[in-house]
Parts: sequence; structure tokens; C-alpha cells
Amino acid sequence: RKGAGMKVSVCMATYNGAKYIMQQLESILDQSRPPDEVILCDDGSTDETVHIIQRFIEDNSLQDTWRLYQNVQNRGYPGNFYYAMDLCGGEIVFLADQDDLWHRDKLEHMCQVFAKHPQASVVCCKLSLIDGEGARIHSVMAPTRETNKKRREPLRRIDIEDVFYKCEWPGMVMAYRREWYQRRQRYGSRIPHDFLICARAAEEGTFYQMDEILACHRRHDSNAGGEEHRLNRLLQRERKLKEIGDYLQILQAFAQEDVLRTETGKAALQRKTASMQGRYEALGSGCLTQVLRNAGRHWRETRFKTLVCDVFIVLKRRDR
Repeated sequence: RKGAGMKVSVCMATYNGAKYIMQQLESILDQSRPPDEVILCDDGSTDETVHIIQRFIEDNSLQDTWRLYQNVQNRGYPGNFYYAMDLCGGEIVFLADQDDLWHRDKLEHMCQVFAKHPQASVVCCKLSLIDGEGARIHSVMAPTRETNKKRREPLRRIDIEDVFYKCEWPGMVMAYRREWYQRRQRYGSRIPHDFLICARAAEEGTFYQMDEILACHRRHDSNAGGEEHRLNRLLQRERKLKEIGDYLQILQAFAQEDVLRTETGKAALQRKTASMQGRYEALGSGCLTQVLRNAGRHWRETRFKTLVCDVFIVLKRRDR
């Protein structure tokens, strides 16, 4: 089978994930194409996370291939991921979050893509959403689903404009070639690891997405990225302003760390930064005209769903 000869690492950063981590560990262990190593780095959990991992490794006799590291000092998120990624030795490295679920053939199918497409440095699958209880989520801000089979494109190249337009590729759908990553390694970046990898590969033209859902992304109250699917929370003005402010800090880090090298990449970053800064100011003003004007000024960087949410937030505030 294509991809069977590649050495594969799975990398997971953990912190207080006791509630869901067992299910994720089981979905990794149950892969049709087993990983050659699993690297887990805990960032000082105060719940049962470490005990659950240790017990899982012992119960399944995984001591030779699964390794748990415990940080002496808290590295934070995403620092813990950068550290864990540096410990991986596989040719292909898969990123895993502590609270998601993988389809049984995720490693197998994604490794086949790497074997068939040597030009691909980073490959992502698609995902579905589940809530804290494992029920399917149908959200207004849900990620792109599989396309119509009649128009299906098995592998699509993602460019840098796509990444900044809608960064919908969390680490849990992602795998990369370790040799590629090491040549571009920037340990200690303030940019989330998955966003950084997406942007670098997209700018180079080596970032590809499969048209296949191979994982379930769990959204709950303790998500590290603060994702939300509940409409009443999506339409909270203060929450949205904080989310935009946090995103602006990431965009500023891209510029300060000089991550992007091409004129196309730098221009895309500048446009997105201007768009988000305008959005922050417009939403903060509570003025519907300003919200619409900013969306019109930056229409290429504005998702229609995003505009609708901002309009509802402003109108909702007016009704008080």
C-alpha cells in the first residue's frame, strides 16, 4: 500500500484534558495504519490527564512506541505543541488535539496522499463538528464539507489568500513532512503552530487539502482556541471583539517575525490586517453603516457569514 513504508509520528500537546482524552487515544490506537510513534507532552495538568495517558500506555503495552513527556515549567499554548513537534522523529508528523476523534483510516488515507504527491509538504483532510456529548453540530460557521461528487476534486491546493480569508484548518486535520518543517522551524513563535504551518506551506504552493472528512472536531466550553458554534454566543459583542483582537495580535506576529517571504504573501497579510482592524473598529462603534462600509471596502477578505454575524450583533445591541 502507498505510504506504508513511511515512518509516521503522531504529536499531541495535552493540558487538563481528562474528560475527553481517552476517546482520542483510542481513536489513534485503532488506526488501520498504526503510527510508528506517538509523542505526548503534558503542560502541567492538574486533573487526571497524565494518569489516564500513563494507564492507557501500560494497559495496551505501548511503552516502546508511545512516549509521555511532562513539562517542568508551563510552556503555554502553542509553546507546548512546538516543543512536542520538535521531539518527533517520523518522516510524516500528524498533529492531534486531546479532545477530538479520528476516523479509523485517517493515517492510512493521508499517508497515501503524501506518497502519491511528493510536492505536498502539508496535507489536510476535512472535518465534521461534534459537541461535548459527541452529537453532530450543524453550525452557521461550520467548516467546508465534502463537495458534490460530480464536481469532486480529490486534492485541492490551498493558496495564501485562502489561509487568511478563512483559516479553517486546525492542527487536528493536518500532517506535514518533518524534513520540510525542520528547514523552516521557528521554535518559540507567538503564532499558533497550525496557522504558521498552513501559511508557510500555502505561500510556497505546497499545502493541499483532501476532499474527505477523516476527523471529528469537538467544540466545548474548554476549547483552547475558544471556538464557538452556539448562535447566542457567536452574537455576543464583547466576545467577538476579543476574538478579533486576539486574531489581530496573531497577524501582527506574522509581520514582526517576518514569516512571509513573497510579495503575494505580504500583500495578503496586509489586506487581512487592514480588514480585521476595520472590522474591530466598526463593531466597536456599534454603527451599522460603519460595519457595512468596512465590509464593502474589504470585500475580498470578508466572508458573507462573518458580515451577517456582525450585522446581527449591531442590531441586537440596538434593541436593548
